[in-house]
Amino acid sequence: MRRPRTALATVLVSAVLSAAASADVRSPWVTTDRTVDCSSYETILRDLIGPSVTDEQKAIALYDFYRQRVYHYKNMPESRIPLKCVNVLGNTLCGSQATCMKGLLAAAGLKARVVSHPGHTFYEVFYDGQWHGFDTMCHFYVFTRGPKRTVASYEQLNRDPTLIRDAVKEGRACPGICPCGDKPMNFAAKVRVLNYQPHTSDWSVKDYALRDGEQIVRSWWPLGRPLPGTHRSRDPGPMHTCGSRDRKNPPELFRFWEPYGIPRFGGVSISYRHYFNGWMSYSPDLSAGPLRKALRAGELLVPVKCPFYISAARVALEAACPAADSRVEVAAAADGKWQPILTASRRGRHEYRASLDKVVVRASRGRHTYELRFRVHGGAALERFHLKTIFVHNAMAAPHVMPGANEVTLTVADPASAAGRPMAVIYRYKPAPGWANLKTIEKTTTRYPFTFAVNLPQTKKLPQMQDLTLRCGKLHWVPRTKVLPNRVLCDLSRPEAVKAWRADPDIRLSHDGVGMLLAVARKTTYPQASLAGLKEDWSSYRTVVVELENLGPAAQEVVFRVRSNEDNNQRTDVQQTIGRGKTVMRIPTAGLTKTRIDAITKVYLMTYQVPPAGCRIRVRRIYLEPKQDL
Repeated sequence: MRRPRTALATVLVSAVLSAAASADVRSPWVTTDRTVDCSSYETILRDLIGPSVTDEQKAIALYDFYRQRVYHYKNMPESRIPLKCVNVLGNTLCGSQATCMKGLLAAAGLKARVVSHPGHTFYEVFYDGQWHGFDTMCHFYVFTRGPKRTVASYEQLNRDPTLIRDAVKEGRACPGICPCGDKPMNFAAKVRVLNYQPHTSDWSVKDYALRDGEQIVRSWWPLGRPLPGTHRSRDPGPMHTCGSRDRKNPPELFRFWEPYGIPRFGGVSISYRHYFNGWMSYSPDLSAGPLRKALRAGELLVPVKCPFYISAARVALEAACPAADSRVEVAAAADGKWQPILTASRRGRHEYRASLDKVVVRASRGRHTYELRFRVHGGAALERFHLKTIFVHNAMAAPHVMPGANEVTLTVADPASAAGRPMAVIYRYKPAPGWANLKTIEKTTTRYPFTFAVNLPQTKKLPQMQDLTLRCGKLHWVPRTKVLPNRVLCDLSRPEAVKAWRADPDIRLSHDGVGMLLAVARKTTYPQASLAGLKEDWSSYRTVVVELENLGPAAQEVVFRVRSNEDNNQRTDVQQTIGRGKTVMRIPTAGLTKTRIDAITKVYLMTYQVPPAGCRIRVRRIYLEPKQDL
């Protein structure tokens, strides 16, 4: 029997990709002498803990390190892997925070244990013959009194609550104690010991390689691609929901977060800490070498390995199809299960784009690898492609550049094999204090390790980092970004637009010349107005935006509800407190978890727990912001 062509192609591709892989630059990694290298326990301890420090100084240094990089938001499946929590997630809750700290402290040679009282979990560290209590989530520890002052244990706090009550007055509290509004006196409760253990993993943040025509970009901003399942429906992504309370933290912590404040992000007045995106882009030269041989054989496999959680992926390609039976088939696989993505078959040369999200994104737990496959038939030609893998990482663990002198170093796993391969290191930042006028630092080398100097003005505030790029060779094609316009669902500045809405008897709908007015005259629980009869597909849109104005005497709870398929079991509510004056509700479509966003049939606006004085809400406009390519 004749062997099928695809089987032969697979054999050939395995051989040529193995040859190509030997030329990859493995584990490219940037560090600076001014920031902590978070890639391993050893590098963290090396950069954080100097010689001749006491055990208590070690415990506090690790506490401050973790506080700077991890905030409280939500527990996720791998949040008890300390290095993954620090480098990828950047957030978790009390039990996982304490467990991660136990792992970091053990690496420093300090015994630690996880303890709890009803409703909360924290940890203690053993040194100098006794236990000492810390909590990174609430930002809490206090010192004992006396000449041999040391961090108190929870047993001591239980026996003598004045150690907490008078800690600030007597100058024994940690700097910025409990800035998010937690009550320090709660730590006077009796605790019990939990047998929580840090999780182990063979994952490493340096376990990846760059091929010729590939780059990895770590951004210091959330770019609308959080990992599904890692955040609540009302939030645009994982974020520290205490918002402006971060200003109450010690200055050395707050100045680290301050440049990244986003006003009204997720409904808080300003968010300083949130998720961050980045991406890997791969666009190789297909005209020569192993890739050309693979395409001639009819099949090209492109493996992807990302050190961070993959939250989206896009492919763009140009294909030439000279005949009716010419085509390029594109498929993707995660965990070995191939799924079709697109077929390029139009006669002539054309550009095609597609999302790989349905295949490569695994909610909540995240994924680090997948494969892309091109199959060429009937004389078709794959002229070029650009693969973008979008990820979530913790930019607070990335190597910032700081005011003054910085020494930046690029290392690779195998300097000898990488020698001669050009690698570019590109920093983009906005200088302090104004954070304007984007600056770029770009250095290219073919020898490793490579060190260069970056000198910034001495400023009290830190520069606002934009992104850090590591690029191997050059990208051979970067498709033009397609910027889609917003789509207006309801322009309620027009009086006739109000006629499509219906309301409960408790709500009087009218148009006041500016927008649709929802007026409730008395105390009531859940009056609602709705727009029905929709046939909407919102899957191409990232955010629903509702422009509101509270004209009433007091703050008011407003609920935006979205229903799909005329099914009351497919409804998602997003609630927000609206202060007096103008405000904007921004609702991520990814957070509408109970709703089929490709089958929207009804939207509601509801006022919840209206006070006796009633409320007046003006709605100006409801529109959709599209998902844009990064």
